[in-house]
Amino acid sequence: MPSSTPLNLPAKISIAALAVLGLLGGSLIVAHAGFATSPRRGGPSTFIPAPEAYILSAVMYAMSFLALWVLLRDRQASKATTLAAMGAYGVMAWATVHVIAAW
Repeated sequence: MPSSTPLNLPAKISIAALAVLGLLGGSLIVAHAGFATSPRRGGPSTFIPAPEAYILSAVMYAMSFLALWVLLRDRQASKATTLAAMGAYGVMAWATVHVIAAW
């Protein structure tokens, strides 16, 4: 397998933003046990409850997790560093949910 070219700075910033926004979006859904949508032309919003909303939350967490993994892979981090970073990601996701819920 040929070696891949390293990511340039704009790509790294974009991927990092994807990781942070995915983490925040997933945590908001979990903290509020769902999310609300608003129609295009006004009117009452529709609340999506927890069981259905958790699917979207899982997708957002997976997107964020993969973005973090890509950044770590680009730095050619060791397996121990990668596992530590993924563990720290789990702790950050848990803490973010609790901070948002308490806010």
